[in-house]
Formats: sequence, structure tokens, C-alpha cells
Amino acid sequence: MNTQKISQIEEFSNQNSSIRLLGYDPASNKVGSMPLAAITSKTAYCGCRWKKSEAKPEGEPFGDLTMLANLPSILGLGGYLVKNDHTRRKLDPNNHKLFAAGGVAALDGTMGHYQWGWNVPWYYAHWEDDIYECEAVSTAPISGHWNYKIPVASMSCSGAAALDRTNRLLVSFCNRTAQYRGGDNKPDNDAKWNTLLGKAVSTVNEELLQDYAEKNGDRWGASMFQMVFAIGVLTRIIFHNRNIQAPYNASLTADGLHQGGLGIGIDNVSADYGAQYATLDLDALADKGDATGVFSYTVDKGDGTNKVVKNIPCFFGLKNWYRNMWMMMHGVILQATANKTLDVYILRKWTKAAVNTSNTSGFVKIGSIPAADAANWYYIKRMNLDNMLMFPLELGASESTYYSDGFYHPAVTSGLRGLAAFASAYSGGDAGSGALTANDAPSVSAAVCGAFLCEADEDWDTEATWVA
Repeated sequence: MNTQKISQIEEFSNQNSSIRLLGYDPASNKVGSMPLAAITSKTAYCGCRWKKSEAKPEGEPFGDLTMLANLPSILGLGGYLVKNDHTRRKLDPNNHKLFAAGGVAALDGTMGHYQWGWNVPWYYAHWEDDIYECEAVSTAPISGHWNYKIPVASMSCSGAAALDRTNRLLVSFCNRTAQYRGGDNKPDNDAKWNTLLGKAVSTVNEELLQDYAEKNGDRWGASMFQMVFAIGVLTRIIFHNRNIQAPYNASLTADGLHQGGLGIGIDNVSADYGAQYATLDLDALADKGDATGVFSYTVDKGDGTNKVVKNIPCFFGLKNWYRNMWMMMHGVILQATANKTLDVYILRKWTKAAVNTSNTSGFVKIGSIPAADAANWYYIKRMNLDNMLMFPLELGASESTYYSDGFYHPAVTSGLRGLAAFASAYSGGDAGSGALTANDAPSVSAAVCGAFLCEADEDWDTEATWVA
């Protein structure tokens, strides 16, 4: 195991729901035509598993633990500058204001979008046996399972994107000119310490944000659901925990693995910014590089005092993506039904074609979210993991059990709903990598709603492929 690299990283430190068991025969203890005992010997992978008889969100790492300890390096997790043609340059793991190969990296848009992601394709599989629910990843297809391929891709490194208000482009630029003013675009505080210059966009119709993202080129989008899914997979497996809001633990396990989580999330300082939730500079903590941990950011108020914003999560350079602002996912739409269930429709493949945001035309139904008696917050006990979209299959958990993330159920009997992820800074324990709300229409515009810019360098299929 490369313990030196691990220490350096730490220092900066359904179709339908039945596909979950598709091909598994409990009577014969086989998946497809292969005994379960033979599956793990074919392809090296690493993952996490949870006992089905237990409610705790902490899981057990399994598979190749050396691979798991080095997974961030294997996948190339970290900061990149990405151009509209999807070419990318790795940023210095110790300081994103420099390139890994040397030289100053400008994050203002002159050299590309400031993104976080990976530089190799990887594969994801999940399955169950009599005892465990399992999730695993590898750089090669995992034998004996249904595999999802995740292409080289990225999202806004600061967790949220800015808007070029002149050209109507969604961008990951850290630019403090009025052209990129964040929040609701009010200029009142431009010269003050609590300026919206250099902040993420909010209070814009979420359907339009997808249109503005697509103007960057093929397979650029705003908060595409596949990216949300990939973040959830990586955080659950690397921390072997379904609760990203668990307290941060800087110590590695005896196997060199991370443990715990990344804490509750950023302080709610919206009142200091005129009831705006786009409060963190988009280049905040860029000097921490591909850090993992919980950080603070100090803002000079210009009167001899400072405002310290605490509890900012950072995951190998990805900053502040949960408990910051809600991100309306695109490529997914919910249809409310007479019995208060929510039918889930997705765009099966993300290609160069424009993504429909207003109805289910061209989408396929992959399952349903169970009904709720009343509009309220619920906690997710069992989550859909098929088609690269998380949504509740069973409610009835808590902040400290199962997925530990909240879901707001509108309990309506008709109409379309969007599905937004991650939660905003006013949220508490309901926030996280799997937090969701179905409260709003796909076109919602609010101070608590933003978007991250994302891209993939090849078509992204959400259908699984069986690998013998």
C-alpha cells in the first residue's frame, strides 16, 4: 500500500425496483448462472456492504482494501480546469491555483471551467445476498454483476456554478465582475464585504439553467442526476458510511481507510448576505487543493473584524456540495398520481441532444416513490440504486439510521415535480449526498436553489450491462 500517498491526501486531506435482485436465485444461491462464491474472484474491486439486519449507516469495507485506500489516486479525483471541448488539465493537489505539471492556473474562466471530477472511466455495481447489501467500484467491469459505466466527467469544484449574465452561460468561473454576480444579482453590496460578486448563481428558473449549461457544448449540463449519483457512490464507499454528515475523523483505519463523515455542513450565514444562500466565494479554499476534511473560511469585513464561516466540507477538493443550496437535477421528472405516489421518469442516456426539462417526453419510467399521508420530511430507509438515480423506495428511517438523509414528500395527487438534491444551508440532519426534495416544479426559482455545472466526455448510459 502506498502509505505516503495516503498520508499526503489526508493531509490536504425500475427499469423497476426488481433489477436490484435481477438474476439472483435465493434457492440456488446463484446470480445468473454463477455461484456467489465465485463472483469475487474474477475482477478486483473495492466497496462497502451493509448488513440488512442492521439500521446503522456505517458499513463494512470489503473487496480489495488496498485499492480502496488508493481509490482517489486511482480514479484521479480532484480539481481540473476543463474546456468546452472536454479537454482537461489536472490542478496541483496541494493548491488549485497551480497546475499539477507546473505553472499558474487561472480560475477566472480564461483557462476553462474550475471543475472537480476524475480522469479515468470506472464501473459501479450493487447487489444483495442473504446478509448484505453491497456497493462496489472498479476500473474494469465487475464480473458476475450488472455494471454501470461512469465516463470521465466533472462538476463545479466549488459545489455550485456561476452565471455569465451577459451571454446567459452557466459557468464554473471564479470571476468577481458584475457580469458574473451571484445570488439574485442585486448590486447593493458590490463594494461591501458581503458582496455577491464571485458567488454562485441562485434565484433563476432551473429549467433555464440547464439551457444555459448546454450552451457550453455537447454533454454539458446543470446538475445532471448521474453526477449526483456518482458523488453518493464515492462518498458512501470511501467513507464506508451512508451518512456524510457524520463527524469528521482525520485518523485513518488500520487499513489506511477514511472513516466517519464530513460533518453537518456549512454554517448558515444567509442573514449576513441579505437572505441569500450563495454565501461562499467560488474560489474559497482553492489553496487547499485536493483536500479532504472540514475547513473554515475567513472574510475580512473591512472594519478590523472578520467573519469566519465554519464547517465547510471538502472531499478530495470538491467543496460545499451538500447543505449549501438545493440543486434541481435534470434528466429526471416526477409525476404525482392519485394515490400520492410519485412516478419517476428519466432520460435514459445523456448525449449531445438537449435535455428536456418540462415534461416526460422521451423519458422512461423506472419506478415510483411510495405515497406519504401528508406533505412533510421523511427519512430514507431504502434507496433505489438502479439507473444511476437515487430515490426513496422505503421511508421510515432517521437522521442516525439507514441512509440518514431526508426526503421532502409533497403528498400531492397530480402534477409534475422536479427532484432536487443535497439541501440548503438552513437544513439540518436531513441534508447529505442522498438528500432529496420533490416539493417544487422543475422550473422553480428561489434563493435556496442553484446549480452545479457538469460535463461528460462521452455519452453517459444509465442502463446496466451484465458481465459474466
